[in-house]
Amino acid sequence: MANTLIHESRRLLLPFDTVVDALIELDIKHGRWPANAALVEVTVHDGEDDRSRSVVLSVRPPNQATVVERTYTLPLIAAAIVNYCLTMRVPMPRSSSKTIQFLPEGIALLLENTLMLQRRHLEAPQVKVISAVPQETQAPSEAAPAAEADAAEEPFAPLEPEAAEGAGAAPGEAPPAAPTGA
Repeated sequence: MANTLIHESRRLLLPFDTVVDALIELDIKHGRWPANAALVEVTVHDGEDDRSRSVVLSVRPPNQATVVERTYTLPLIAAAIVNYCLTMRVPMPRSSSKTIQFLPEGIALLLENTLMLQRRHLEAPQVKVISAVPQETQAPSEAAPAAEADAAEEPFAPLEPEAAEGAGAAPGEAPPAAPTGA
């Protein structure tokens, strides 16, 4: 049998405080976060190109007055988010392409994947899509081909309830009983 494709698209939106947790978690995992360090400031740089996008964490190591700035570029942010999601057991296909987006409410990880599966049934005939949009609201260029298609193909008539069901009976119900005269 032939194969069929399924396209998957997901967006995981992490608020900025969750992104900060993810960055710290990745640094702790790799032994780069100072123990008992105090997070002083978080700055998000959203520039025009990918090289100017970053997250900067200002950290004060314990027993020191100086503040150290740690800059995280897109690859590190993506790695931190993926690591965080895996740690928190958020399902994420390994084969999906991953893209980062900076948004006003946080940072989004976009996951896109295409699955090729074996078809389980015979291939269906060509599918017709019928729009529920009234003809008046369509643009003139869209309305003309639709009108030609309607003229070329007669639409199916809705099923009428049988005459035996009687007036006022819903489809599938028994007709109302006739009055009996005594």
